[in-house]
Amino acid sequence: AAYRRDYRLSQFPVRLLQLASFSFDVFVGDIARALYNGGTMVICPKDDRIDPSRLHGWIRDYQITVFESTPALIVPFMQHVYEHGLDMSSLELLITSSDSCSVTDYRVLQERFG
Repeated sequence: AAYRRDYRLSQFPVRLLQLASFSFDVFVGDIARALYNGGTMVICPKDDRIDPSRLHGWIRDYQITVFESTPALIVPFMQHVYEHGLDMSSLELLITSSDSCSVTDYRVLQERFG
């Protein structure tokens, strides 16, 4: 219920791109955010998680609205998106977690993507 309230998950269709290992606690949050909100959880293959072009393909093809990962993955991925002018219009919620995100990186993400 807290995910639903704090992330405004009732305001858009939840289509979550799942990147975390099944054995990682983030996976439980992914399931909760997707299922509790009547959404869809799209499981991304391990090899596609580290290739920015293939990762973007998953977001584009499945119209992903919720994307969560570490800043170590998100920051370079979003740099790739920005440099190539890729469409991320389906994305409603970008969550950086499991590690700290520098203020500089956060500000760049905020300025470029809102």
